[in-house]
Order: sequence, then structure tokens, then C-alpha cells
Amino acid sequence: MKSAVKNIFPYFITILLFSSIIFCQKSYDAQKKRSLYIEPLVLKAEIVKAFDLGLHNAAADLAWLTAIQYLGGSESKNLEKLDNYLWLSVDLDPKFSYPYAFGALLLPAFNQVDEAIKLAEKGVNDSTPDWRIPYYLATTYFTDKDDKISAAKYFDVAARTPGAPSNIQFVASNFGSRPDLRSQTKLIWQGILQNSNDEVVIDQAKKYLVHLELLDMLEIGAREYKNKYGNYPKEADDLTTGKVLLYIPEDPFGFSFQIDQETGRVSAKFQ
Repeated sequence: MKSAVKNIFPYFITILLFSSIIFCQKSYDAQKKRSLYIEPLVLKAEIVKAFDLGLHNAAADLAWLTAIQYLGGSESKNLEKLDNYLWLSVDLDPKFSYPYAFGALLLPAFNQVDEAIKLAEKGVNDSTPDWRIPYYLATTYFTDKDDKISAAKYFDVAARTPGAPSNIQFVASNFGSRPDLRSQTKLIWQGILQNSNDEVVIDQAKKYLVHLELLDMLEIGAREYKNKYGNYPKEADDLTTGKVLLYIPEDPFGFSFQIDQETGRVSAKFQ
């Protein structure tokens, strides 16, 4: 009996520790109607290790779950503590692959591109081999940094990682071969969509694909406008006033669109 209690006690302490973290975050949420939102305090890995009785892997799992809860239920507008939760998880268990991959893909959406790259590069070096980490890292280099050299490097790493799906290997081997960068980007996000079981990742991939399809659709409209009026539209709304499109679809990221007067190329910009 004493032996059983002794074996269970460390797990109880670890769960209690992270329950207190979650409780603190819930307390912040409960006060959201009465006061301004305050970002939760994320403990340092050294502090957690001092209390988790050597159960670093279990503590890393709980930190990861807390990160997901923060992402899904937080009132934070920019999720500035998301990277702290992810770093806590991998500092507790450097072999835990998914926080690296998740951060590489999601952090750029919250203007944390450099932090995403730093986290994912650590994952490539320290984590259990997982093709998603270099693949998502390559995607971030390509879409957010326009760094094709680093993107090609990590696509190649992803393709050579054991367990990489065949379509991921196809993307890697053909990266840079398409003259149209947008079609290359679509191919990358299609690979992510087809090989993920995570709802957050799937949702993000779908948003990017819709965004890219909107750009293509507006460019087709811009060409039709030029055929009709002799010049490209000055702005996207001209496509509706010129009776080329019935309406301008809403961008999933909330971007507005601008049209190059010389080429008719459509790009996105912040509102």
C-alpha cells in the first residue's frame, strides 16, 4: 500500500502544479467583464522542474495542454504568451516534437515569425525526428521571410525524415521548379492540409488556400475589367462597380486587396 502511494504521489504533485496554472488562467478569464484582460504568468522550466519530482515528460504534456487551452479560450488578442507555453513544454521535454511543429506553423499568424523559426530550428536539432517540424519551418521561411534558400534546405530535410508522406517528398523535390510562386505556395499548404489531423492546423491551411484562391479570382476579374474598359481597375471595389464581379469575397485573414496598375497583379494588405 505504501509503495502504491509512493508511486502515485509524484504524478499527483505534477497534476496539482499545472492545475494551479490553469486555475490562475481561469481566474483571469472570470474577471474579463470586470477588468482589463491581463496575460497569465507562465512559469519558467527551471521552476517547474524544481517541483515536478523528476516527471519532466508529464509536466511537458500538461504545459502543452495548457498551451492549447490558452489558444482556444484566451481573451488575448495577439496570444503573446503562446510561445512561452510552447517553450516551456519543449524545455521540459526537448524530444517532444509536436510543440515545435505547431509553433513553426501557428506563431507566424500572431506576428511571431522569428520566434517560430527559433523554436522549429531547435526542434530539428533536438526533437525526436518528425517531418512536420522541418516542413512547417520551410513553409514559414518561404511564406513569411521570402527566404527560398532556407526553405529549400528544410523541405529537403523534411523529405529525408523517416515517415514523411510521399506527397511531402514530392513538394520538396519540386520546390522552386514552378515559375509562379503562388502555385508553389498552394502546393505547400495542400500538403499540410492533407497530412494533418490537428483541427487548428487544418483550419489554418484552409484559410491560406482560400486566401490564395481569392487572389487568383481577383486577378481573373482584373483581366476581364481591362478587356472591358481598356485598363486595370484602380482598386478591388472597381470590379463590382464595373459589373465584373457581384461582390468582393471577405478574406479569411481580414486583408484588403490592392491591384498593380501595370500588371493587374493582386496582392493583400492589412486593413
